Amino acid sequence: MTTKSTPHSRSVNLGGTARMNRSSTLLAFACSIVIVGCGGSVPPAIEHVAYAQLVTNGTYEVQLRYSITSSGGPCLSKDWFSSWTSYSTNWLYLKALDGAVTADQIVLRAGVKDDVGDFTYAIEGLRGTVSFDQEIMTVRLEQPNVLPSGEVRGYAPYYLNGAYQIVKR
Repeated sequence: MTTKSTPHSRSVNLGGTARMNRSSTLLAFACSIVIVGCGGSVPPAIEHVAYAQLVTNGTYEVQLRYSITSSGGPCLSKDWFSSWTSYSTNWLYLKALDGAVTADQIVLRAGVKDDVGDFTYAIEGLRGTVSFDQEIMTVRLEQPNVLPSGEVRGYAPYYLNGAYQIVKR
């Protein structure tokens, strides 16, 4: 027995295929969202006021403060629509707050320093300068780009580069 295809039957078959393709695409998209998650974060918000104080060994400690806002979590969880902000500080240690200071004369520390203790670490291998003009400090540093294997491959701009108003304490 032979069946004859008519224009009407072709459009019905194409419509069914199109509906199936849309359903498959929607299902694949929904599954990828659930697997990957819906959370996200934005680049650091840098506070452009740097607080400087003279510490006991004749060195200035300059605080570079920033915050990072993140939102969401796994899709369809209770945290899906919430957001939070974490605040952090890096510390520059310099002998003077004038002129231009090269990276080899700077100690840069990141981490946590609080009432419990000092849990900071040095960011080493820096290149660039920190310069001062009146009450403005300009940070232009690069830090090594360290791969997960520990291998250094080139340099990346230090994420807190920029101009800061200096406030002495």
